[in-house]
Amino acid sequence: MFYKLKTVLAFLGCLTGVMAHAQQQNANTIIVHPAVGETIDKQEKIAYGLFPYYSADMFREARFLRFTTSDSTQSSITLQTTLSNGDERVRSFTARQFEDVHNLIEGRSQELKNALTQQTGRLGADSLGRTYSVELVSGSSFIGVLVAERETELDFTTTDLGRITVQKLNVRRLVLLSTTQAQRGWEPVGNGTRMFFAPTARNLRKGEGYVQNIDLFIFGANYGITDNVSLGVLFPIIPGLGAGVLAVTPKVSVPVSEKFNVGGGVLYARAFGFRESGGAGIGYGVATYGTADNNATLGLGYAFVDGERESTPIVVVGGATRVSRRLSLLNETYFAGDGLLGLLGVRLAATRLSGSLGFVYGTAVGGFYPAYVEIAYRFGKTK
Repeated sequence: MFYKLKTVLAFLGCLTGVMAHAQQQNANTIIVHPAVGETIDKQEKIAYGLFPYYSADMFREARFLRFTTSDSTQSSITLQTTLSNGDERVRSFTARQFEDVHNLIEGRSQELKNALTQQTGRLGADSLGRTYSVELVSGSSFIGVLVAERETELDFTTTDLGRITVQKLNVRRLVLLSTTQAQRGWEPVGNGTRMFFAPTARNLRKGEGYVQNIDLFIFGANYGITDNVSLGVLFPIIPGLGAGVLAVTPKVSVPVSEKFNVGGGVLYARAFGFRESGGAGIGYGVATYGTADNNATLGLGYAFVDGERESTPIVVVGGATRVSRRLSLLNETYFAGDGLLGLLGVRLAATRLSGSLGFVYGTAVGGFYPAYVEIAYRFGKTK
């Protein structure tokens, strides 16, 4: 009896192994979308915004498998993911979830194609041999000379990386560099959203921000909520005043063309610590022509105190021009009634860190004096 039981158990074990093997043989790779093929790599995950439950840093590749029973009566879909450390993860998908991934890739592909038309539609034979700053969907960037263009690819030669082939769908932004920029080396130093203190109509891009210190006693921060809306705060700290001040600076910007932007916003401040303290600030509209490196701005605003608007408008005229890899010249001048007050100076900037020095001048100043010292640190997007 015992012998027969062992025989039966052995037979069942063999049968289970055979069945498992048969089921394994019925696992087939399926393609969720032609744009990614059988294997979805890290670049494709980033480009199409796939699988948010796996971080891009951990992700290496993934594929969809369809498991079918030996009699083909049942099937299931599994995402098999390989992480950067070699570990494997599996995740079950319903048919609807699989279709959602397909639709996500399809929609994103169309968006990228539309963006590609805007970015590379002007490329042609006369663009070969010219130097570009290239930003990829993944967030990385490089400077290279365009040496070849095909239907879906661009070839660049770079100083550090040699020859690079880039899929057009992976290009987020192309910026043609002038001969001077290419010779000196050029790196992003911001989106040209302000002069010294005054705003331009150019906005922080989504995910771009900075923190700053002005004249030791003013601290601030600004952040791009979207490509068209930003929000900032200022914390003036005045020794001995015994009160705190908080200012908010929301701004909306609308691009009219590639180089022309219009916008508007408010600087609203309120003091805390006094028994009677109302709010004050300025509402403004502004227009800017130019690029992040070279631009001119004209703005008009009205100051208000405790809800009462001043009758005399404040006009601001200013601009910035980049003269070298890290150095820019800046000016902003305010006109109110018969008087004017301005700042003229320089900004020294790297990709993340910048410093500005401005000299005040005007009808009531009686000279030309250093009055604006700022240090700023950019975070988030740098390009």
